[in-house]
Amino acid sequence: MDINDIDMSKSLPATEQIKHFGGGQTEAVIELAPGTYSLQLLLGNYAHVPHDKPVLSEPITVRVE
Repeated sequence: MDINDIDMSKSLPATEQIKHFGGGQTEAVIELAPGTYSLQLLLGNYAHVPHDKPVLSEPITVRVE
């Protein structure tokens, strides 16, 4: 899923591509099958709606062997 495919005006559903971290987590473990992935953090409010001016991390690319 590309960040440009997300409707930033609505609550984001929790899916395989969108993970919710609303419990105050400071770290997470994500199990990924072998392959190349792009990961990016998008901040939202209590209702999982992205901020009006999106707060995004730079994307990172990881390769799982």
